[in-house]
Amino acid sequence: MILFSTTHITYELTKQDGLREAADFLSYSFHGGTDLEPVLEKSIDLMQSDTYRNADMVVISDFIAPEQSEELVGKVEDLKSRKNRFHAINLSKYGNPSLMSMFDHCWSYHPTLVGRLMKAW
Repeated sequence: MILFSTTHITYELTKQDGLREAADFLSYSFHGGTDLEPVLEKSIDLMQSDTYRNADMVVISDFIAPEQSEELVGKVEDLKSRKNRFHAINLSKYGNPSLMSMFDHCWSYHPTLVGRLMKAW
């Protein structure tokens, strides 16, 4: 798990206390910009190793960020051809659609009742 805003922090969740660390992550608040490129580069480097072969990446973000470089998108496409999958959970209605287009699956999180009703329609 990699936490990111303007910097990133990496957690290895395969250890014995991985579930506790995941629960801790879900309690954090994030304030700041969305700089996806460094965290995507780090994740791609990990996914290119044998340890994370065929792994899935899930990015939870507001996706209010610029489209990523052609080089990074090329690396994502290469990993997709090796059976890695890329998922996005969008926390904002203002997320950049061209940025999210590099993911295999995109979901929008609507925490309000109106948002859930709109999603159902």
